[in-house]
Amino acid sequence: MDHRTLVRAGRALSLSPLGIALAMAWFLVPGVAISQEQGSSPPPDLAGRPYSIRAWVSVDPGARMGPATARDLVDDWLELARRFVGSSWQIELQDGEGPLRGRTPADLVEEAVAPRVDGAEKGWFLRIEPSGSGGGYTLVGREFDATTLQFGPLYRQPAPFPGDAPRSLFELSRRVFSPIAEIERTEGGVELLVQGASLPGPDPVGRVVVPGTVFRPYYVFLGPKNSVREIRSIPFTYLHVEDVNGPTARCEVVSGLRRPLPKQVAGRYRLVALGITPADVPTRFRFVAGEGDRQHPAAGYVLTARGIRDRVVTEVGTTDREGRVSLPPRFSDDLVVLRLMAGGVEPLREFPVLPGETAEEREVPVEPRPEAVALEFRLKALQDEVVDLIARRGVLEARLDSRASGQAWDEVKRLLDEYLRLTPRREFEDRLARLTEDARRDQAELGVPILTRTAQSELAEVRALVERYLDDEAYNAYLEAYRQSQQQAGAPDSSGSSNLVARSPSAPPAVAPRGGSQPANLPPESTAPDAPPPPAPGRGTGVPAPEPASKPKAQSGTSIPF
Repeated sequence: MDHRTLVRAGRALSLSPLGIALAMAWFLVPGVAISQEQGSSPPPDLAGRPYSIRAWVSVDPGARMGPATARDLVDDWLELARRFVGSSWQIELQDGEGPLRGRTPADLVEEAVAPRVDGAEKGWFLRIEPSGSGGGYTLVGREFDATTLQFGPLYRQPAPFPGDAPRSLFELSRRVFSPIAEIERTEGGVELLVQGASLPGPDPVGRVVVPGTVFRPYYVFLGPKNSVREIRSIPFTYLHVEDVNGPTARCEVVSGLRRPLPKQVAGRYRLVALGITPADVPTRFRFVAGEGDRQHPAAGYVLTARGIRDRVVTEVGTTDREGRVSLPPRFSDDLVVLRLMAGGVEPLREFPVLPGETAEEREVPVEPRPEAVALEFRLKALQDEVVDLIARRGVLEARLDSRASGQAWDEVKRLLDEYLRLTPRREFEDRLARLTEDARRDQAELGVPILTRTAQSELAEVRALVERYLDDEAYNAYLEAYRQSQQQAGAPDSSGSSNLVARSPSAPPAVAPRGGSQPANLPPESTAPDAPPPPAPGRGTGVPAPEPASKPKAQSGTSIPF
């Protein structure tokens, strides 16, 4: 008797020919190949074309599923697909195990699968396995796309309740399915013409593409008679769907390349995109440095991650001695941007990735920059010195303000002497100039990047701190108030008391003001032992209070910029 079979390892299960015929009546259509030459328009019926899908289902002996249970599960699954997806999926259930004979979906290879899928657009390979928890099943599946010759990741869907297994199998098929689209470049990014997107769907859950869907772009290079000569993926490049308008999806290009989709490409080609859905698998990387025989693992570097619109950075881990690091399963359901850092300061590589996209380890080349890292460490140390000096200046200025208001001019004199012993601004400016000049010279001699964007940003930040906070306006104001108080205490007369403001040549060097000239030296202590104490400035004595108008607010009182 002519019948179809659902084959499990070592035993054939007979299924009802009537049940399968009724189910396949909804889905069976011949496969149609997509063809487009460079510069031509995509097929006009692409958006209205359903997906031709060939499906193989196998049952693990350990699942202990009888023929009747298997028949009912498949029938109910096809009914759910018809009810929720509709005509977008044209599923053709195949006889026997096919490529799954003696293999699991994880063991499939292109050579064994491509001939079986020829003439269709998708190949689904589904397997029912026993649940590790002792009850129900575990459903395993993956897809092979005939357009890009790509396997999707391996998906696992728990089915803890046997009665609900058809719904779990339908959910697995939704995760396995990857839409295909033609890419059209636009001024603001790209648009996708998605196959099957204009077909009416009975339920929103069966939509082919929705905002948030992620696609991977591919070049399909064509040979004579539109034969496929080569298929080339664009590394670290994704198309993130922002909006869907009928069969057209507007996308943002998220890439680690400067020009991921150039218009000038040699040869005849099609530019297609394949949708991807993350699986519950770790995402593994191996970072390497050098080329050829001198290639070696990039060990000891820190990998960080952030969302494509989120500036919050999370440390993922550190590369081991083999340069390996991985993202855990379910790290994120959306695109993230990974950055490999040297010394925590210099980014060596930045690229986007969809966690769970594939279980295969990806090798990522990096270019170590030890000279740039060394420069940035020196700049960080210099910045710490500047911040510390700003804090010490703020403390001294707060004390000067208090002592001057209380007419404690001896204390003012002592604090001004202490202020002069701080590192002058000119020294920091000279050190920055030397660091910049040395980096430029070494970069020219060694031919390696040293003044990277990060290093230049660090230089600009330290220079801005020096220019903004290390001026001498506040010091000069208190010095002037102190001089006037001393002049008020010892008025000039014929005995030469007007020279009391002179300072010994052995005084410590003064801090360079913003204009570059040294401030005047401090006056010595008054030599008139019986001179009365000077009155406080601003109290009817003609001595102005030390309140410089241009003094930065961050330097007054206890307000310190850091």
